Amino acid sequence: MRIVMDDAGDVPAELAQELNIRVVPVNIMFGTEQFLSGVEMDQAAFYAKTAEVTAENFPKTSQPTPYQFEQVYREILAEGENEILTITVSEKLSGTYASAIAAARELEGQGTFHLFDSQAGSAAQGYMAIEAARMAQAGESIDAIMARLHKMREEMAVVFTIDSLEYAVKGGRVSSMKSVMASLLNIKPILRLEDGLIVEAGRVRTRKKAIGHIIDMVATEVGNKPVRVAYIHANAADEAKILAERARSVLNVSEELVVDMAVAVAINLGPGALGLVAIPV
Repeated sequence: MRIVMDDAGDVPAELAQELNIRVVPVNIMFGTEQFLSGVEMDQAAFYAKTAEVTAENFPKTSQPTPYQFEQVYREILAEGENEILTITVSEKLSGTYASAIAAARELEGQGTFHLFDSQAGSAAQGYMAIEAARMAQAGESIDAIMARLHKMREEMAVVFTIDSLEYAVKGGRVSSMKSVMASLLNIKPILRLEDGLIVEAGRVRTRKKAIGHIIDMVATEVGNKPVRVAYIHANAADEAKILAERARSVLNVSEELVVDMAVAVAINLGPGALGLVAIPV
């Protein structure tokens, strides 16, 4: 069995290669310019380009097309693998899941296709792909893998803050009125994933308080259970280190990743986004 995911999920490249996880790129647009995330544009190139954006070329994303998924599926089938599990970013945030379904229908009868809506993105989706790939390599059945993914989805905690509301507003994540008010008051919104959607979970005045609030919220959800943790950031590596140091003293960390968010995620949250993912083992 092969695991496929879209590039809105975060798995370190070397780990994806080790576990044979195929990643379908998300389409990135800067005005009339288009790039494939992770292929034609990495994080460094993205942040360099954001320094010169205007209203006319403000970055946007477009989900992978059915054709893009179909091409990856055909390549996997040509390698002799006939069972594929695709784990996508939340269906409520993107049309990616629909594209994966359409591609699987196009290849009906040529292989066995399973699809799973992570109801997440970034490292939460990434950890699901990692777990599925490890289980597949260990010879676990699709039923066992899907049961584990459902449990991870039910128990995951994803909480984060954003540094500027500009990207979230233009990406449709918060209203422009909330953006104006928050900017005037210098408020740092706390956001969380809930049932596949990004919802507001609080507001604080400073970045330091935001980090503490994120850790407290995640700790309340997962308690003292051993957890896989990811410290996710959008070009905010130094603050991610601070978040990691503080989180380790509170959470029962069994595995951890420091993740510079995929471009497809950073576009919708903006440079400076910072958060914590925790999933019980």
